[in-house]
Amino acid sequence: MISWSRHFPKWKYPLGYLRLRDARQRYFDRIGLKRDARGLRIGIVPGDERKLAALKNSGKGRRAFVLGNGPSLRNMDLSALKNEITIASNGAYKAFQEWGFTPDYLLFEDIEQTEIRGQDIRNIYGPLKIAAIYNAHGIARPWNDLLFMNARLADEAYWTDPGIQFSRDFSHSVYLGSTISYIALQLAYHLGCDPVYLIGVDMDYGPLAEQFPPGKIHVSEENIDLVNQAHFTKDYYQVGDVIGIPNFDLQNQAFGVARTAFEDAGRRIYNAGIEGKLDVFDRVDFHSLFPDKS
Repeated sequence: MISWSRHFPKWKYPLGYLRLRDARQRYFDRIGLKRDARGLRIGIVPGDERKLAALKNSGKGRRAFVLGNGPSLRNMDLSALKNEITIASNGAYKAFQEWGFTPDYLLFEDIEQTEIRGQDIRNIYGPLKIAAIYNAHGIARPWNDLLFMNARLADEAYWTDPGIQFSRDFSHSVYLGSTISYIALQLAYHLGCDPVYLIGVDMDYGPLAEQFPPGKIHVSEENIDLVNQAHFTKDYYQVGDVIGIPNFDLQNQAFGVARTAFEDAGRRIYNAGIEGKLDVFDRVDFHSLFPDKS
């Protein structure tokens, strides 16, 4: 299925289609040229599905931090996360230099969000970048340090029948929860991490959410200040971008599903952020997690 947004330029459709085709093909193992100890030869080229499967339990016995993009991050010193397993998303790359470290994983799922950042993505170095297959049309090549995940594109029926689901095998399928942080939790589960701490997941868009209902809006000169207030950096979006006003009811439902999945596996998720309105998870003090830093 072709899923580019109505804002994607029509003159890019042919290239977008080729990218989507290539992303679907590279998700599975295939016959092709591969380089090994014997040089370049024809053989089985591992697909992205296999590469994601290889990450299973690679973080077992370690904790992980999922970074949202909320304004509370402005008031946090994140340098302590340098040696932790970290999962970020979307425009987080704008702060890598300021944070003093590069997250291990950088996720993209939202179609408009990825189209906006499609040219930037290829110039982000350090994290393993993971995007939904249906984002491929908007992501400029090369894709050397990017894997595609098999995310289940949501429609209206998804939220009610069968309802929000949680993947216990990130390499096979990934489910939406109205926020990229929900996908990050599925990745953390796949990595085997325990516990998992959320920071910067503020569940609060401030005046912007009061002015606009959940859904897509254009960033304009009139609302850019409100958009800036809802994120950790003032240049997270630009005038002319298309952004989503979150549905916090759906997000809370999804986080509840994630909490149940982790607890069923004997693991825990905590909110280690400051401020914000995320109350699905028990709160812990961020600084208490780094006693050597105090």
